[in-house]
Amino acid sequence: MTDTLLEQDPDRQSDELPLDLEAYVAGLVNAVEKGMAAEVAPHGLSPLEFHLLRYCMDGERTATQLAEVLPVDGSRVSRLVTGLVDKGMLRRRRLRSDRRVVMLRLSDEGRELTTRIVENMRGYDAMLTAGIGAEDLSVFASVSARIIANHAAMDEAE
Repeated sequence: MTDTLLEQDPDRQSDELPLDLEAYVAGLVNAVEKGMAAEVAPHGLSPLEFHLLRYCMDGERTATQLAEVLPVDGSRVSRLVTGLVDKGMLRRRRLRSDRRVVMLRLSDEGRELTTRIVENMRGYDAMLTAGIGAEDLSVFASVSARIIANHAAMDEAE
């Protein structure tokens, strides 16, 4: 019955659905994080360190930018960065225009390792999504993006 209602009116409010969003998200996060932990542990990394490295793949970042996207406070990001610099995965660079700003970028070793882990995680993701069609995955991505946008709007309203 619920599926029929959704097919007729896909914009129905989620509060009308008997959905335990927290349980589904927790289960999904657990499945993904366990695979990631198993992949990064042999390299002496935690999943959080890998997330930080992955955010740096697109270019230089500041610790403040990383603190905005990681689920930890600025002081924890600072400790993670120091550890990754010590491991040779990240490099620091001060801006000439403002010496207080420290830019972070992947070292060659960090980029190579992060790229390899991302590729391995794609294989793990493929195993997790086995038997799920492209259309269902597209719907999942769309719904997830809407939930994230709703959360961002709530944050901005505060």
